[in-house]
Amino acid sequence: MTAFDDLIHLKVTFDSKISDVIACIQASGSVACALLYDNQNTFVNIITDGDVRRAFLEGRKLDDSAREIQVIKERSTRPKPITANARANNDEREALFREYSLRQLVLTDDNGRPVSVIDHNAVNHSPSFIDHKFTAVVMAGGFGTRLRPLTVDTPKPMLQVNGRPMLEISIEKLVAHGASRIIITTHYLPEKITEHFGNGERFGVEIEYVHEETPLGTGGALSLVPFRDENTLVFNGDILTNLDIGMFLAFHLRSRSAMTIAATQYSFQVPFGVITERDSLVTNIEEKPNFSFLVNSGIYFLSKSVFETLPDSGAYNMTDVANNLIAAKQPVSCFPIFEHWLDVGRPSDYDLASKLF
Repeated sequence: MTAFDDLIHLKVTFDSKISDVIACIQASGSVACALLYDNQNTFVNIITDGDVRRAFLEGRKLDDSAREIQVIKERSTRPKPITANARANNDEREALFREYSLRQLVLTDDNGRPVSVIDHNAVNHSPSFIDHKFTAVVMAGGFGTRLRPLTVDTPKPMLQVNGRPMLEISIEKLVAHGASRIIITTHYLPEKITEHFGNGERFGVEIEYVHEETPLGTGGALSLVPFRDENTLVFNGDILTNLDIGMFLAFHLRSRSAMTIAATQYSFQVPFGVITERDSLVTNIEEKPNFSFLVNSGIYFLSKSVFETLPDSGAYNMTDVANNLIAAKQPVSCFPIFEHWLDVGRPSDYDLASKLF
């Protein structure tokens, strides 16, 4: 699909929740956007995947209103939507895609009302930051201790979810999003993994293996990887997610970061009234407040230069990789996840996996 004409399905208002905006974007296919209208039913702006993720970076939550996204856009470098009259010819449309590096373009009538949205394929132009191939390194060496007895004779990534190993679900997703080569790191019961996936021919991708004799941590295992691609995705094998990896890679490329960390929101509620005091005098009591944080999802994009910073041997965590890059003034970016994400580490997580995926 290169155009979306039934715009009622893209429509959100100032009062719509951000979760509603996400639903519109996910249902919009390749145009990947929602259209924002004010309370007088006047078109205000286009909301893209990137706009939603920027809102999360500024602390907005799923229950916040779409108006919050517009507030953020108003102070951005592109506060107003780029549009074209529906009668514009193909060359005029392509010129806008090229000038503004667009992924989608709103076509309007003579009164400025949207009548269609087209994606970059409609003019045979792809921005330089999308549709790139990448190497994926999948970490699959963990013991899965918290999931015993299920993992006594099965590596955790090979536990089945709805009749298929978790790792198979992830590999098919990686291939669909452009992985040209997959390297799987192994340690615990490696033969269960290598016998199932082989050289990857059955899955339409080249698969190779790196075996850790002793657990080295994610950063340490990366030092054993023989291929240092310009764009390398690092992915924990016990994670299931609907993350749009293409959007993730595009963000990594546009930010020109050495490392980009995919982050998911983690929230918890304090089960008590929280007291604020000054000099022993109570200034406020907040009943059972909620707190929300962006936490490391275990998914990363690395530029080739990062591999040069890894130690030649020994255990090394990804937090070490990130902190050393930051100390060296190398850019480390954060890409918020709003899609389903699940770290299958406990029995309750494993039970949930079959429902979400």
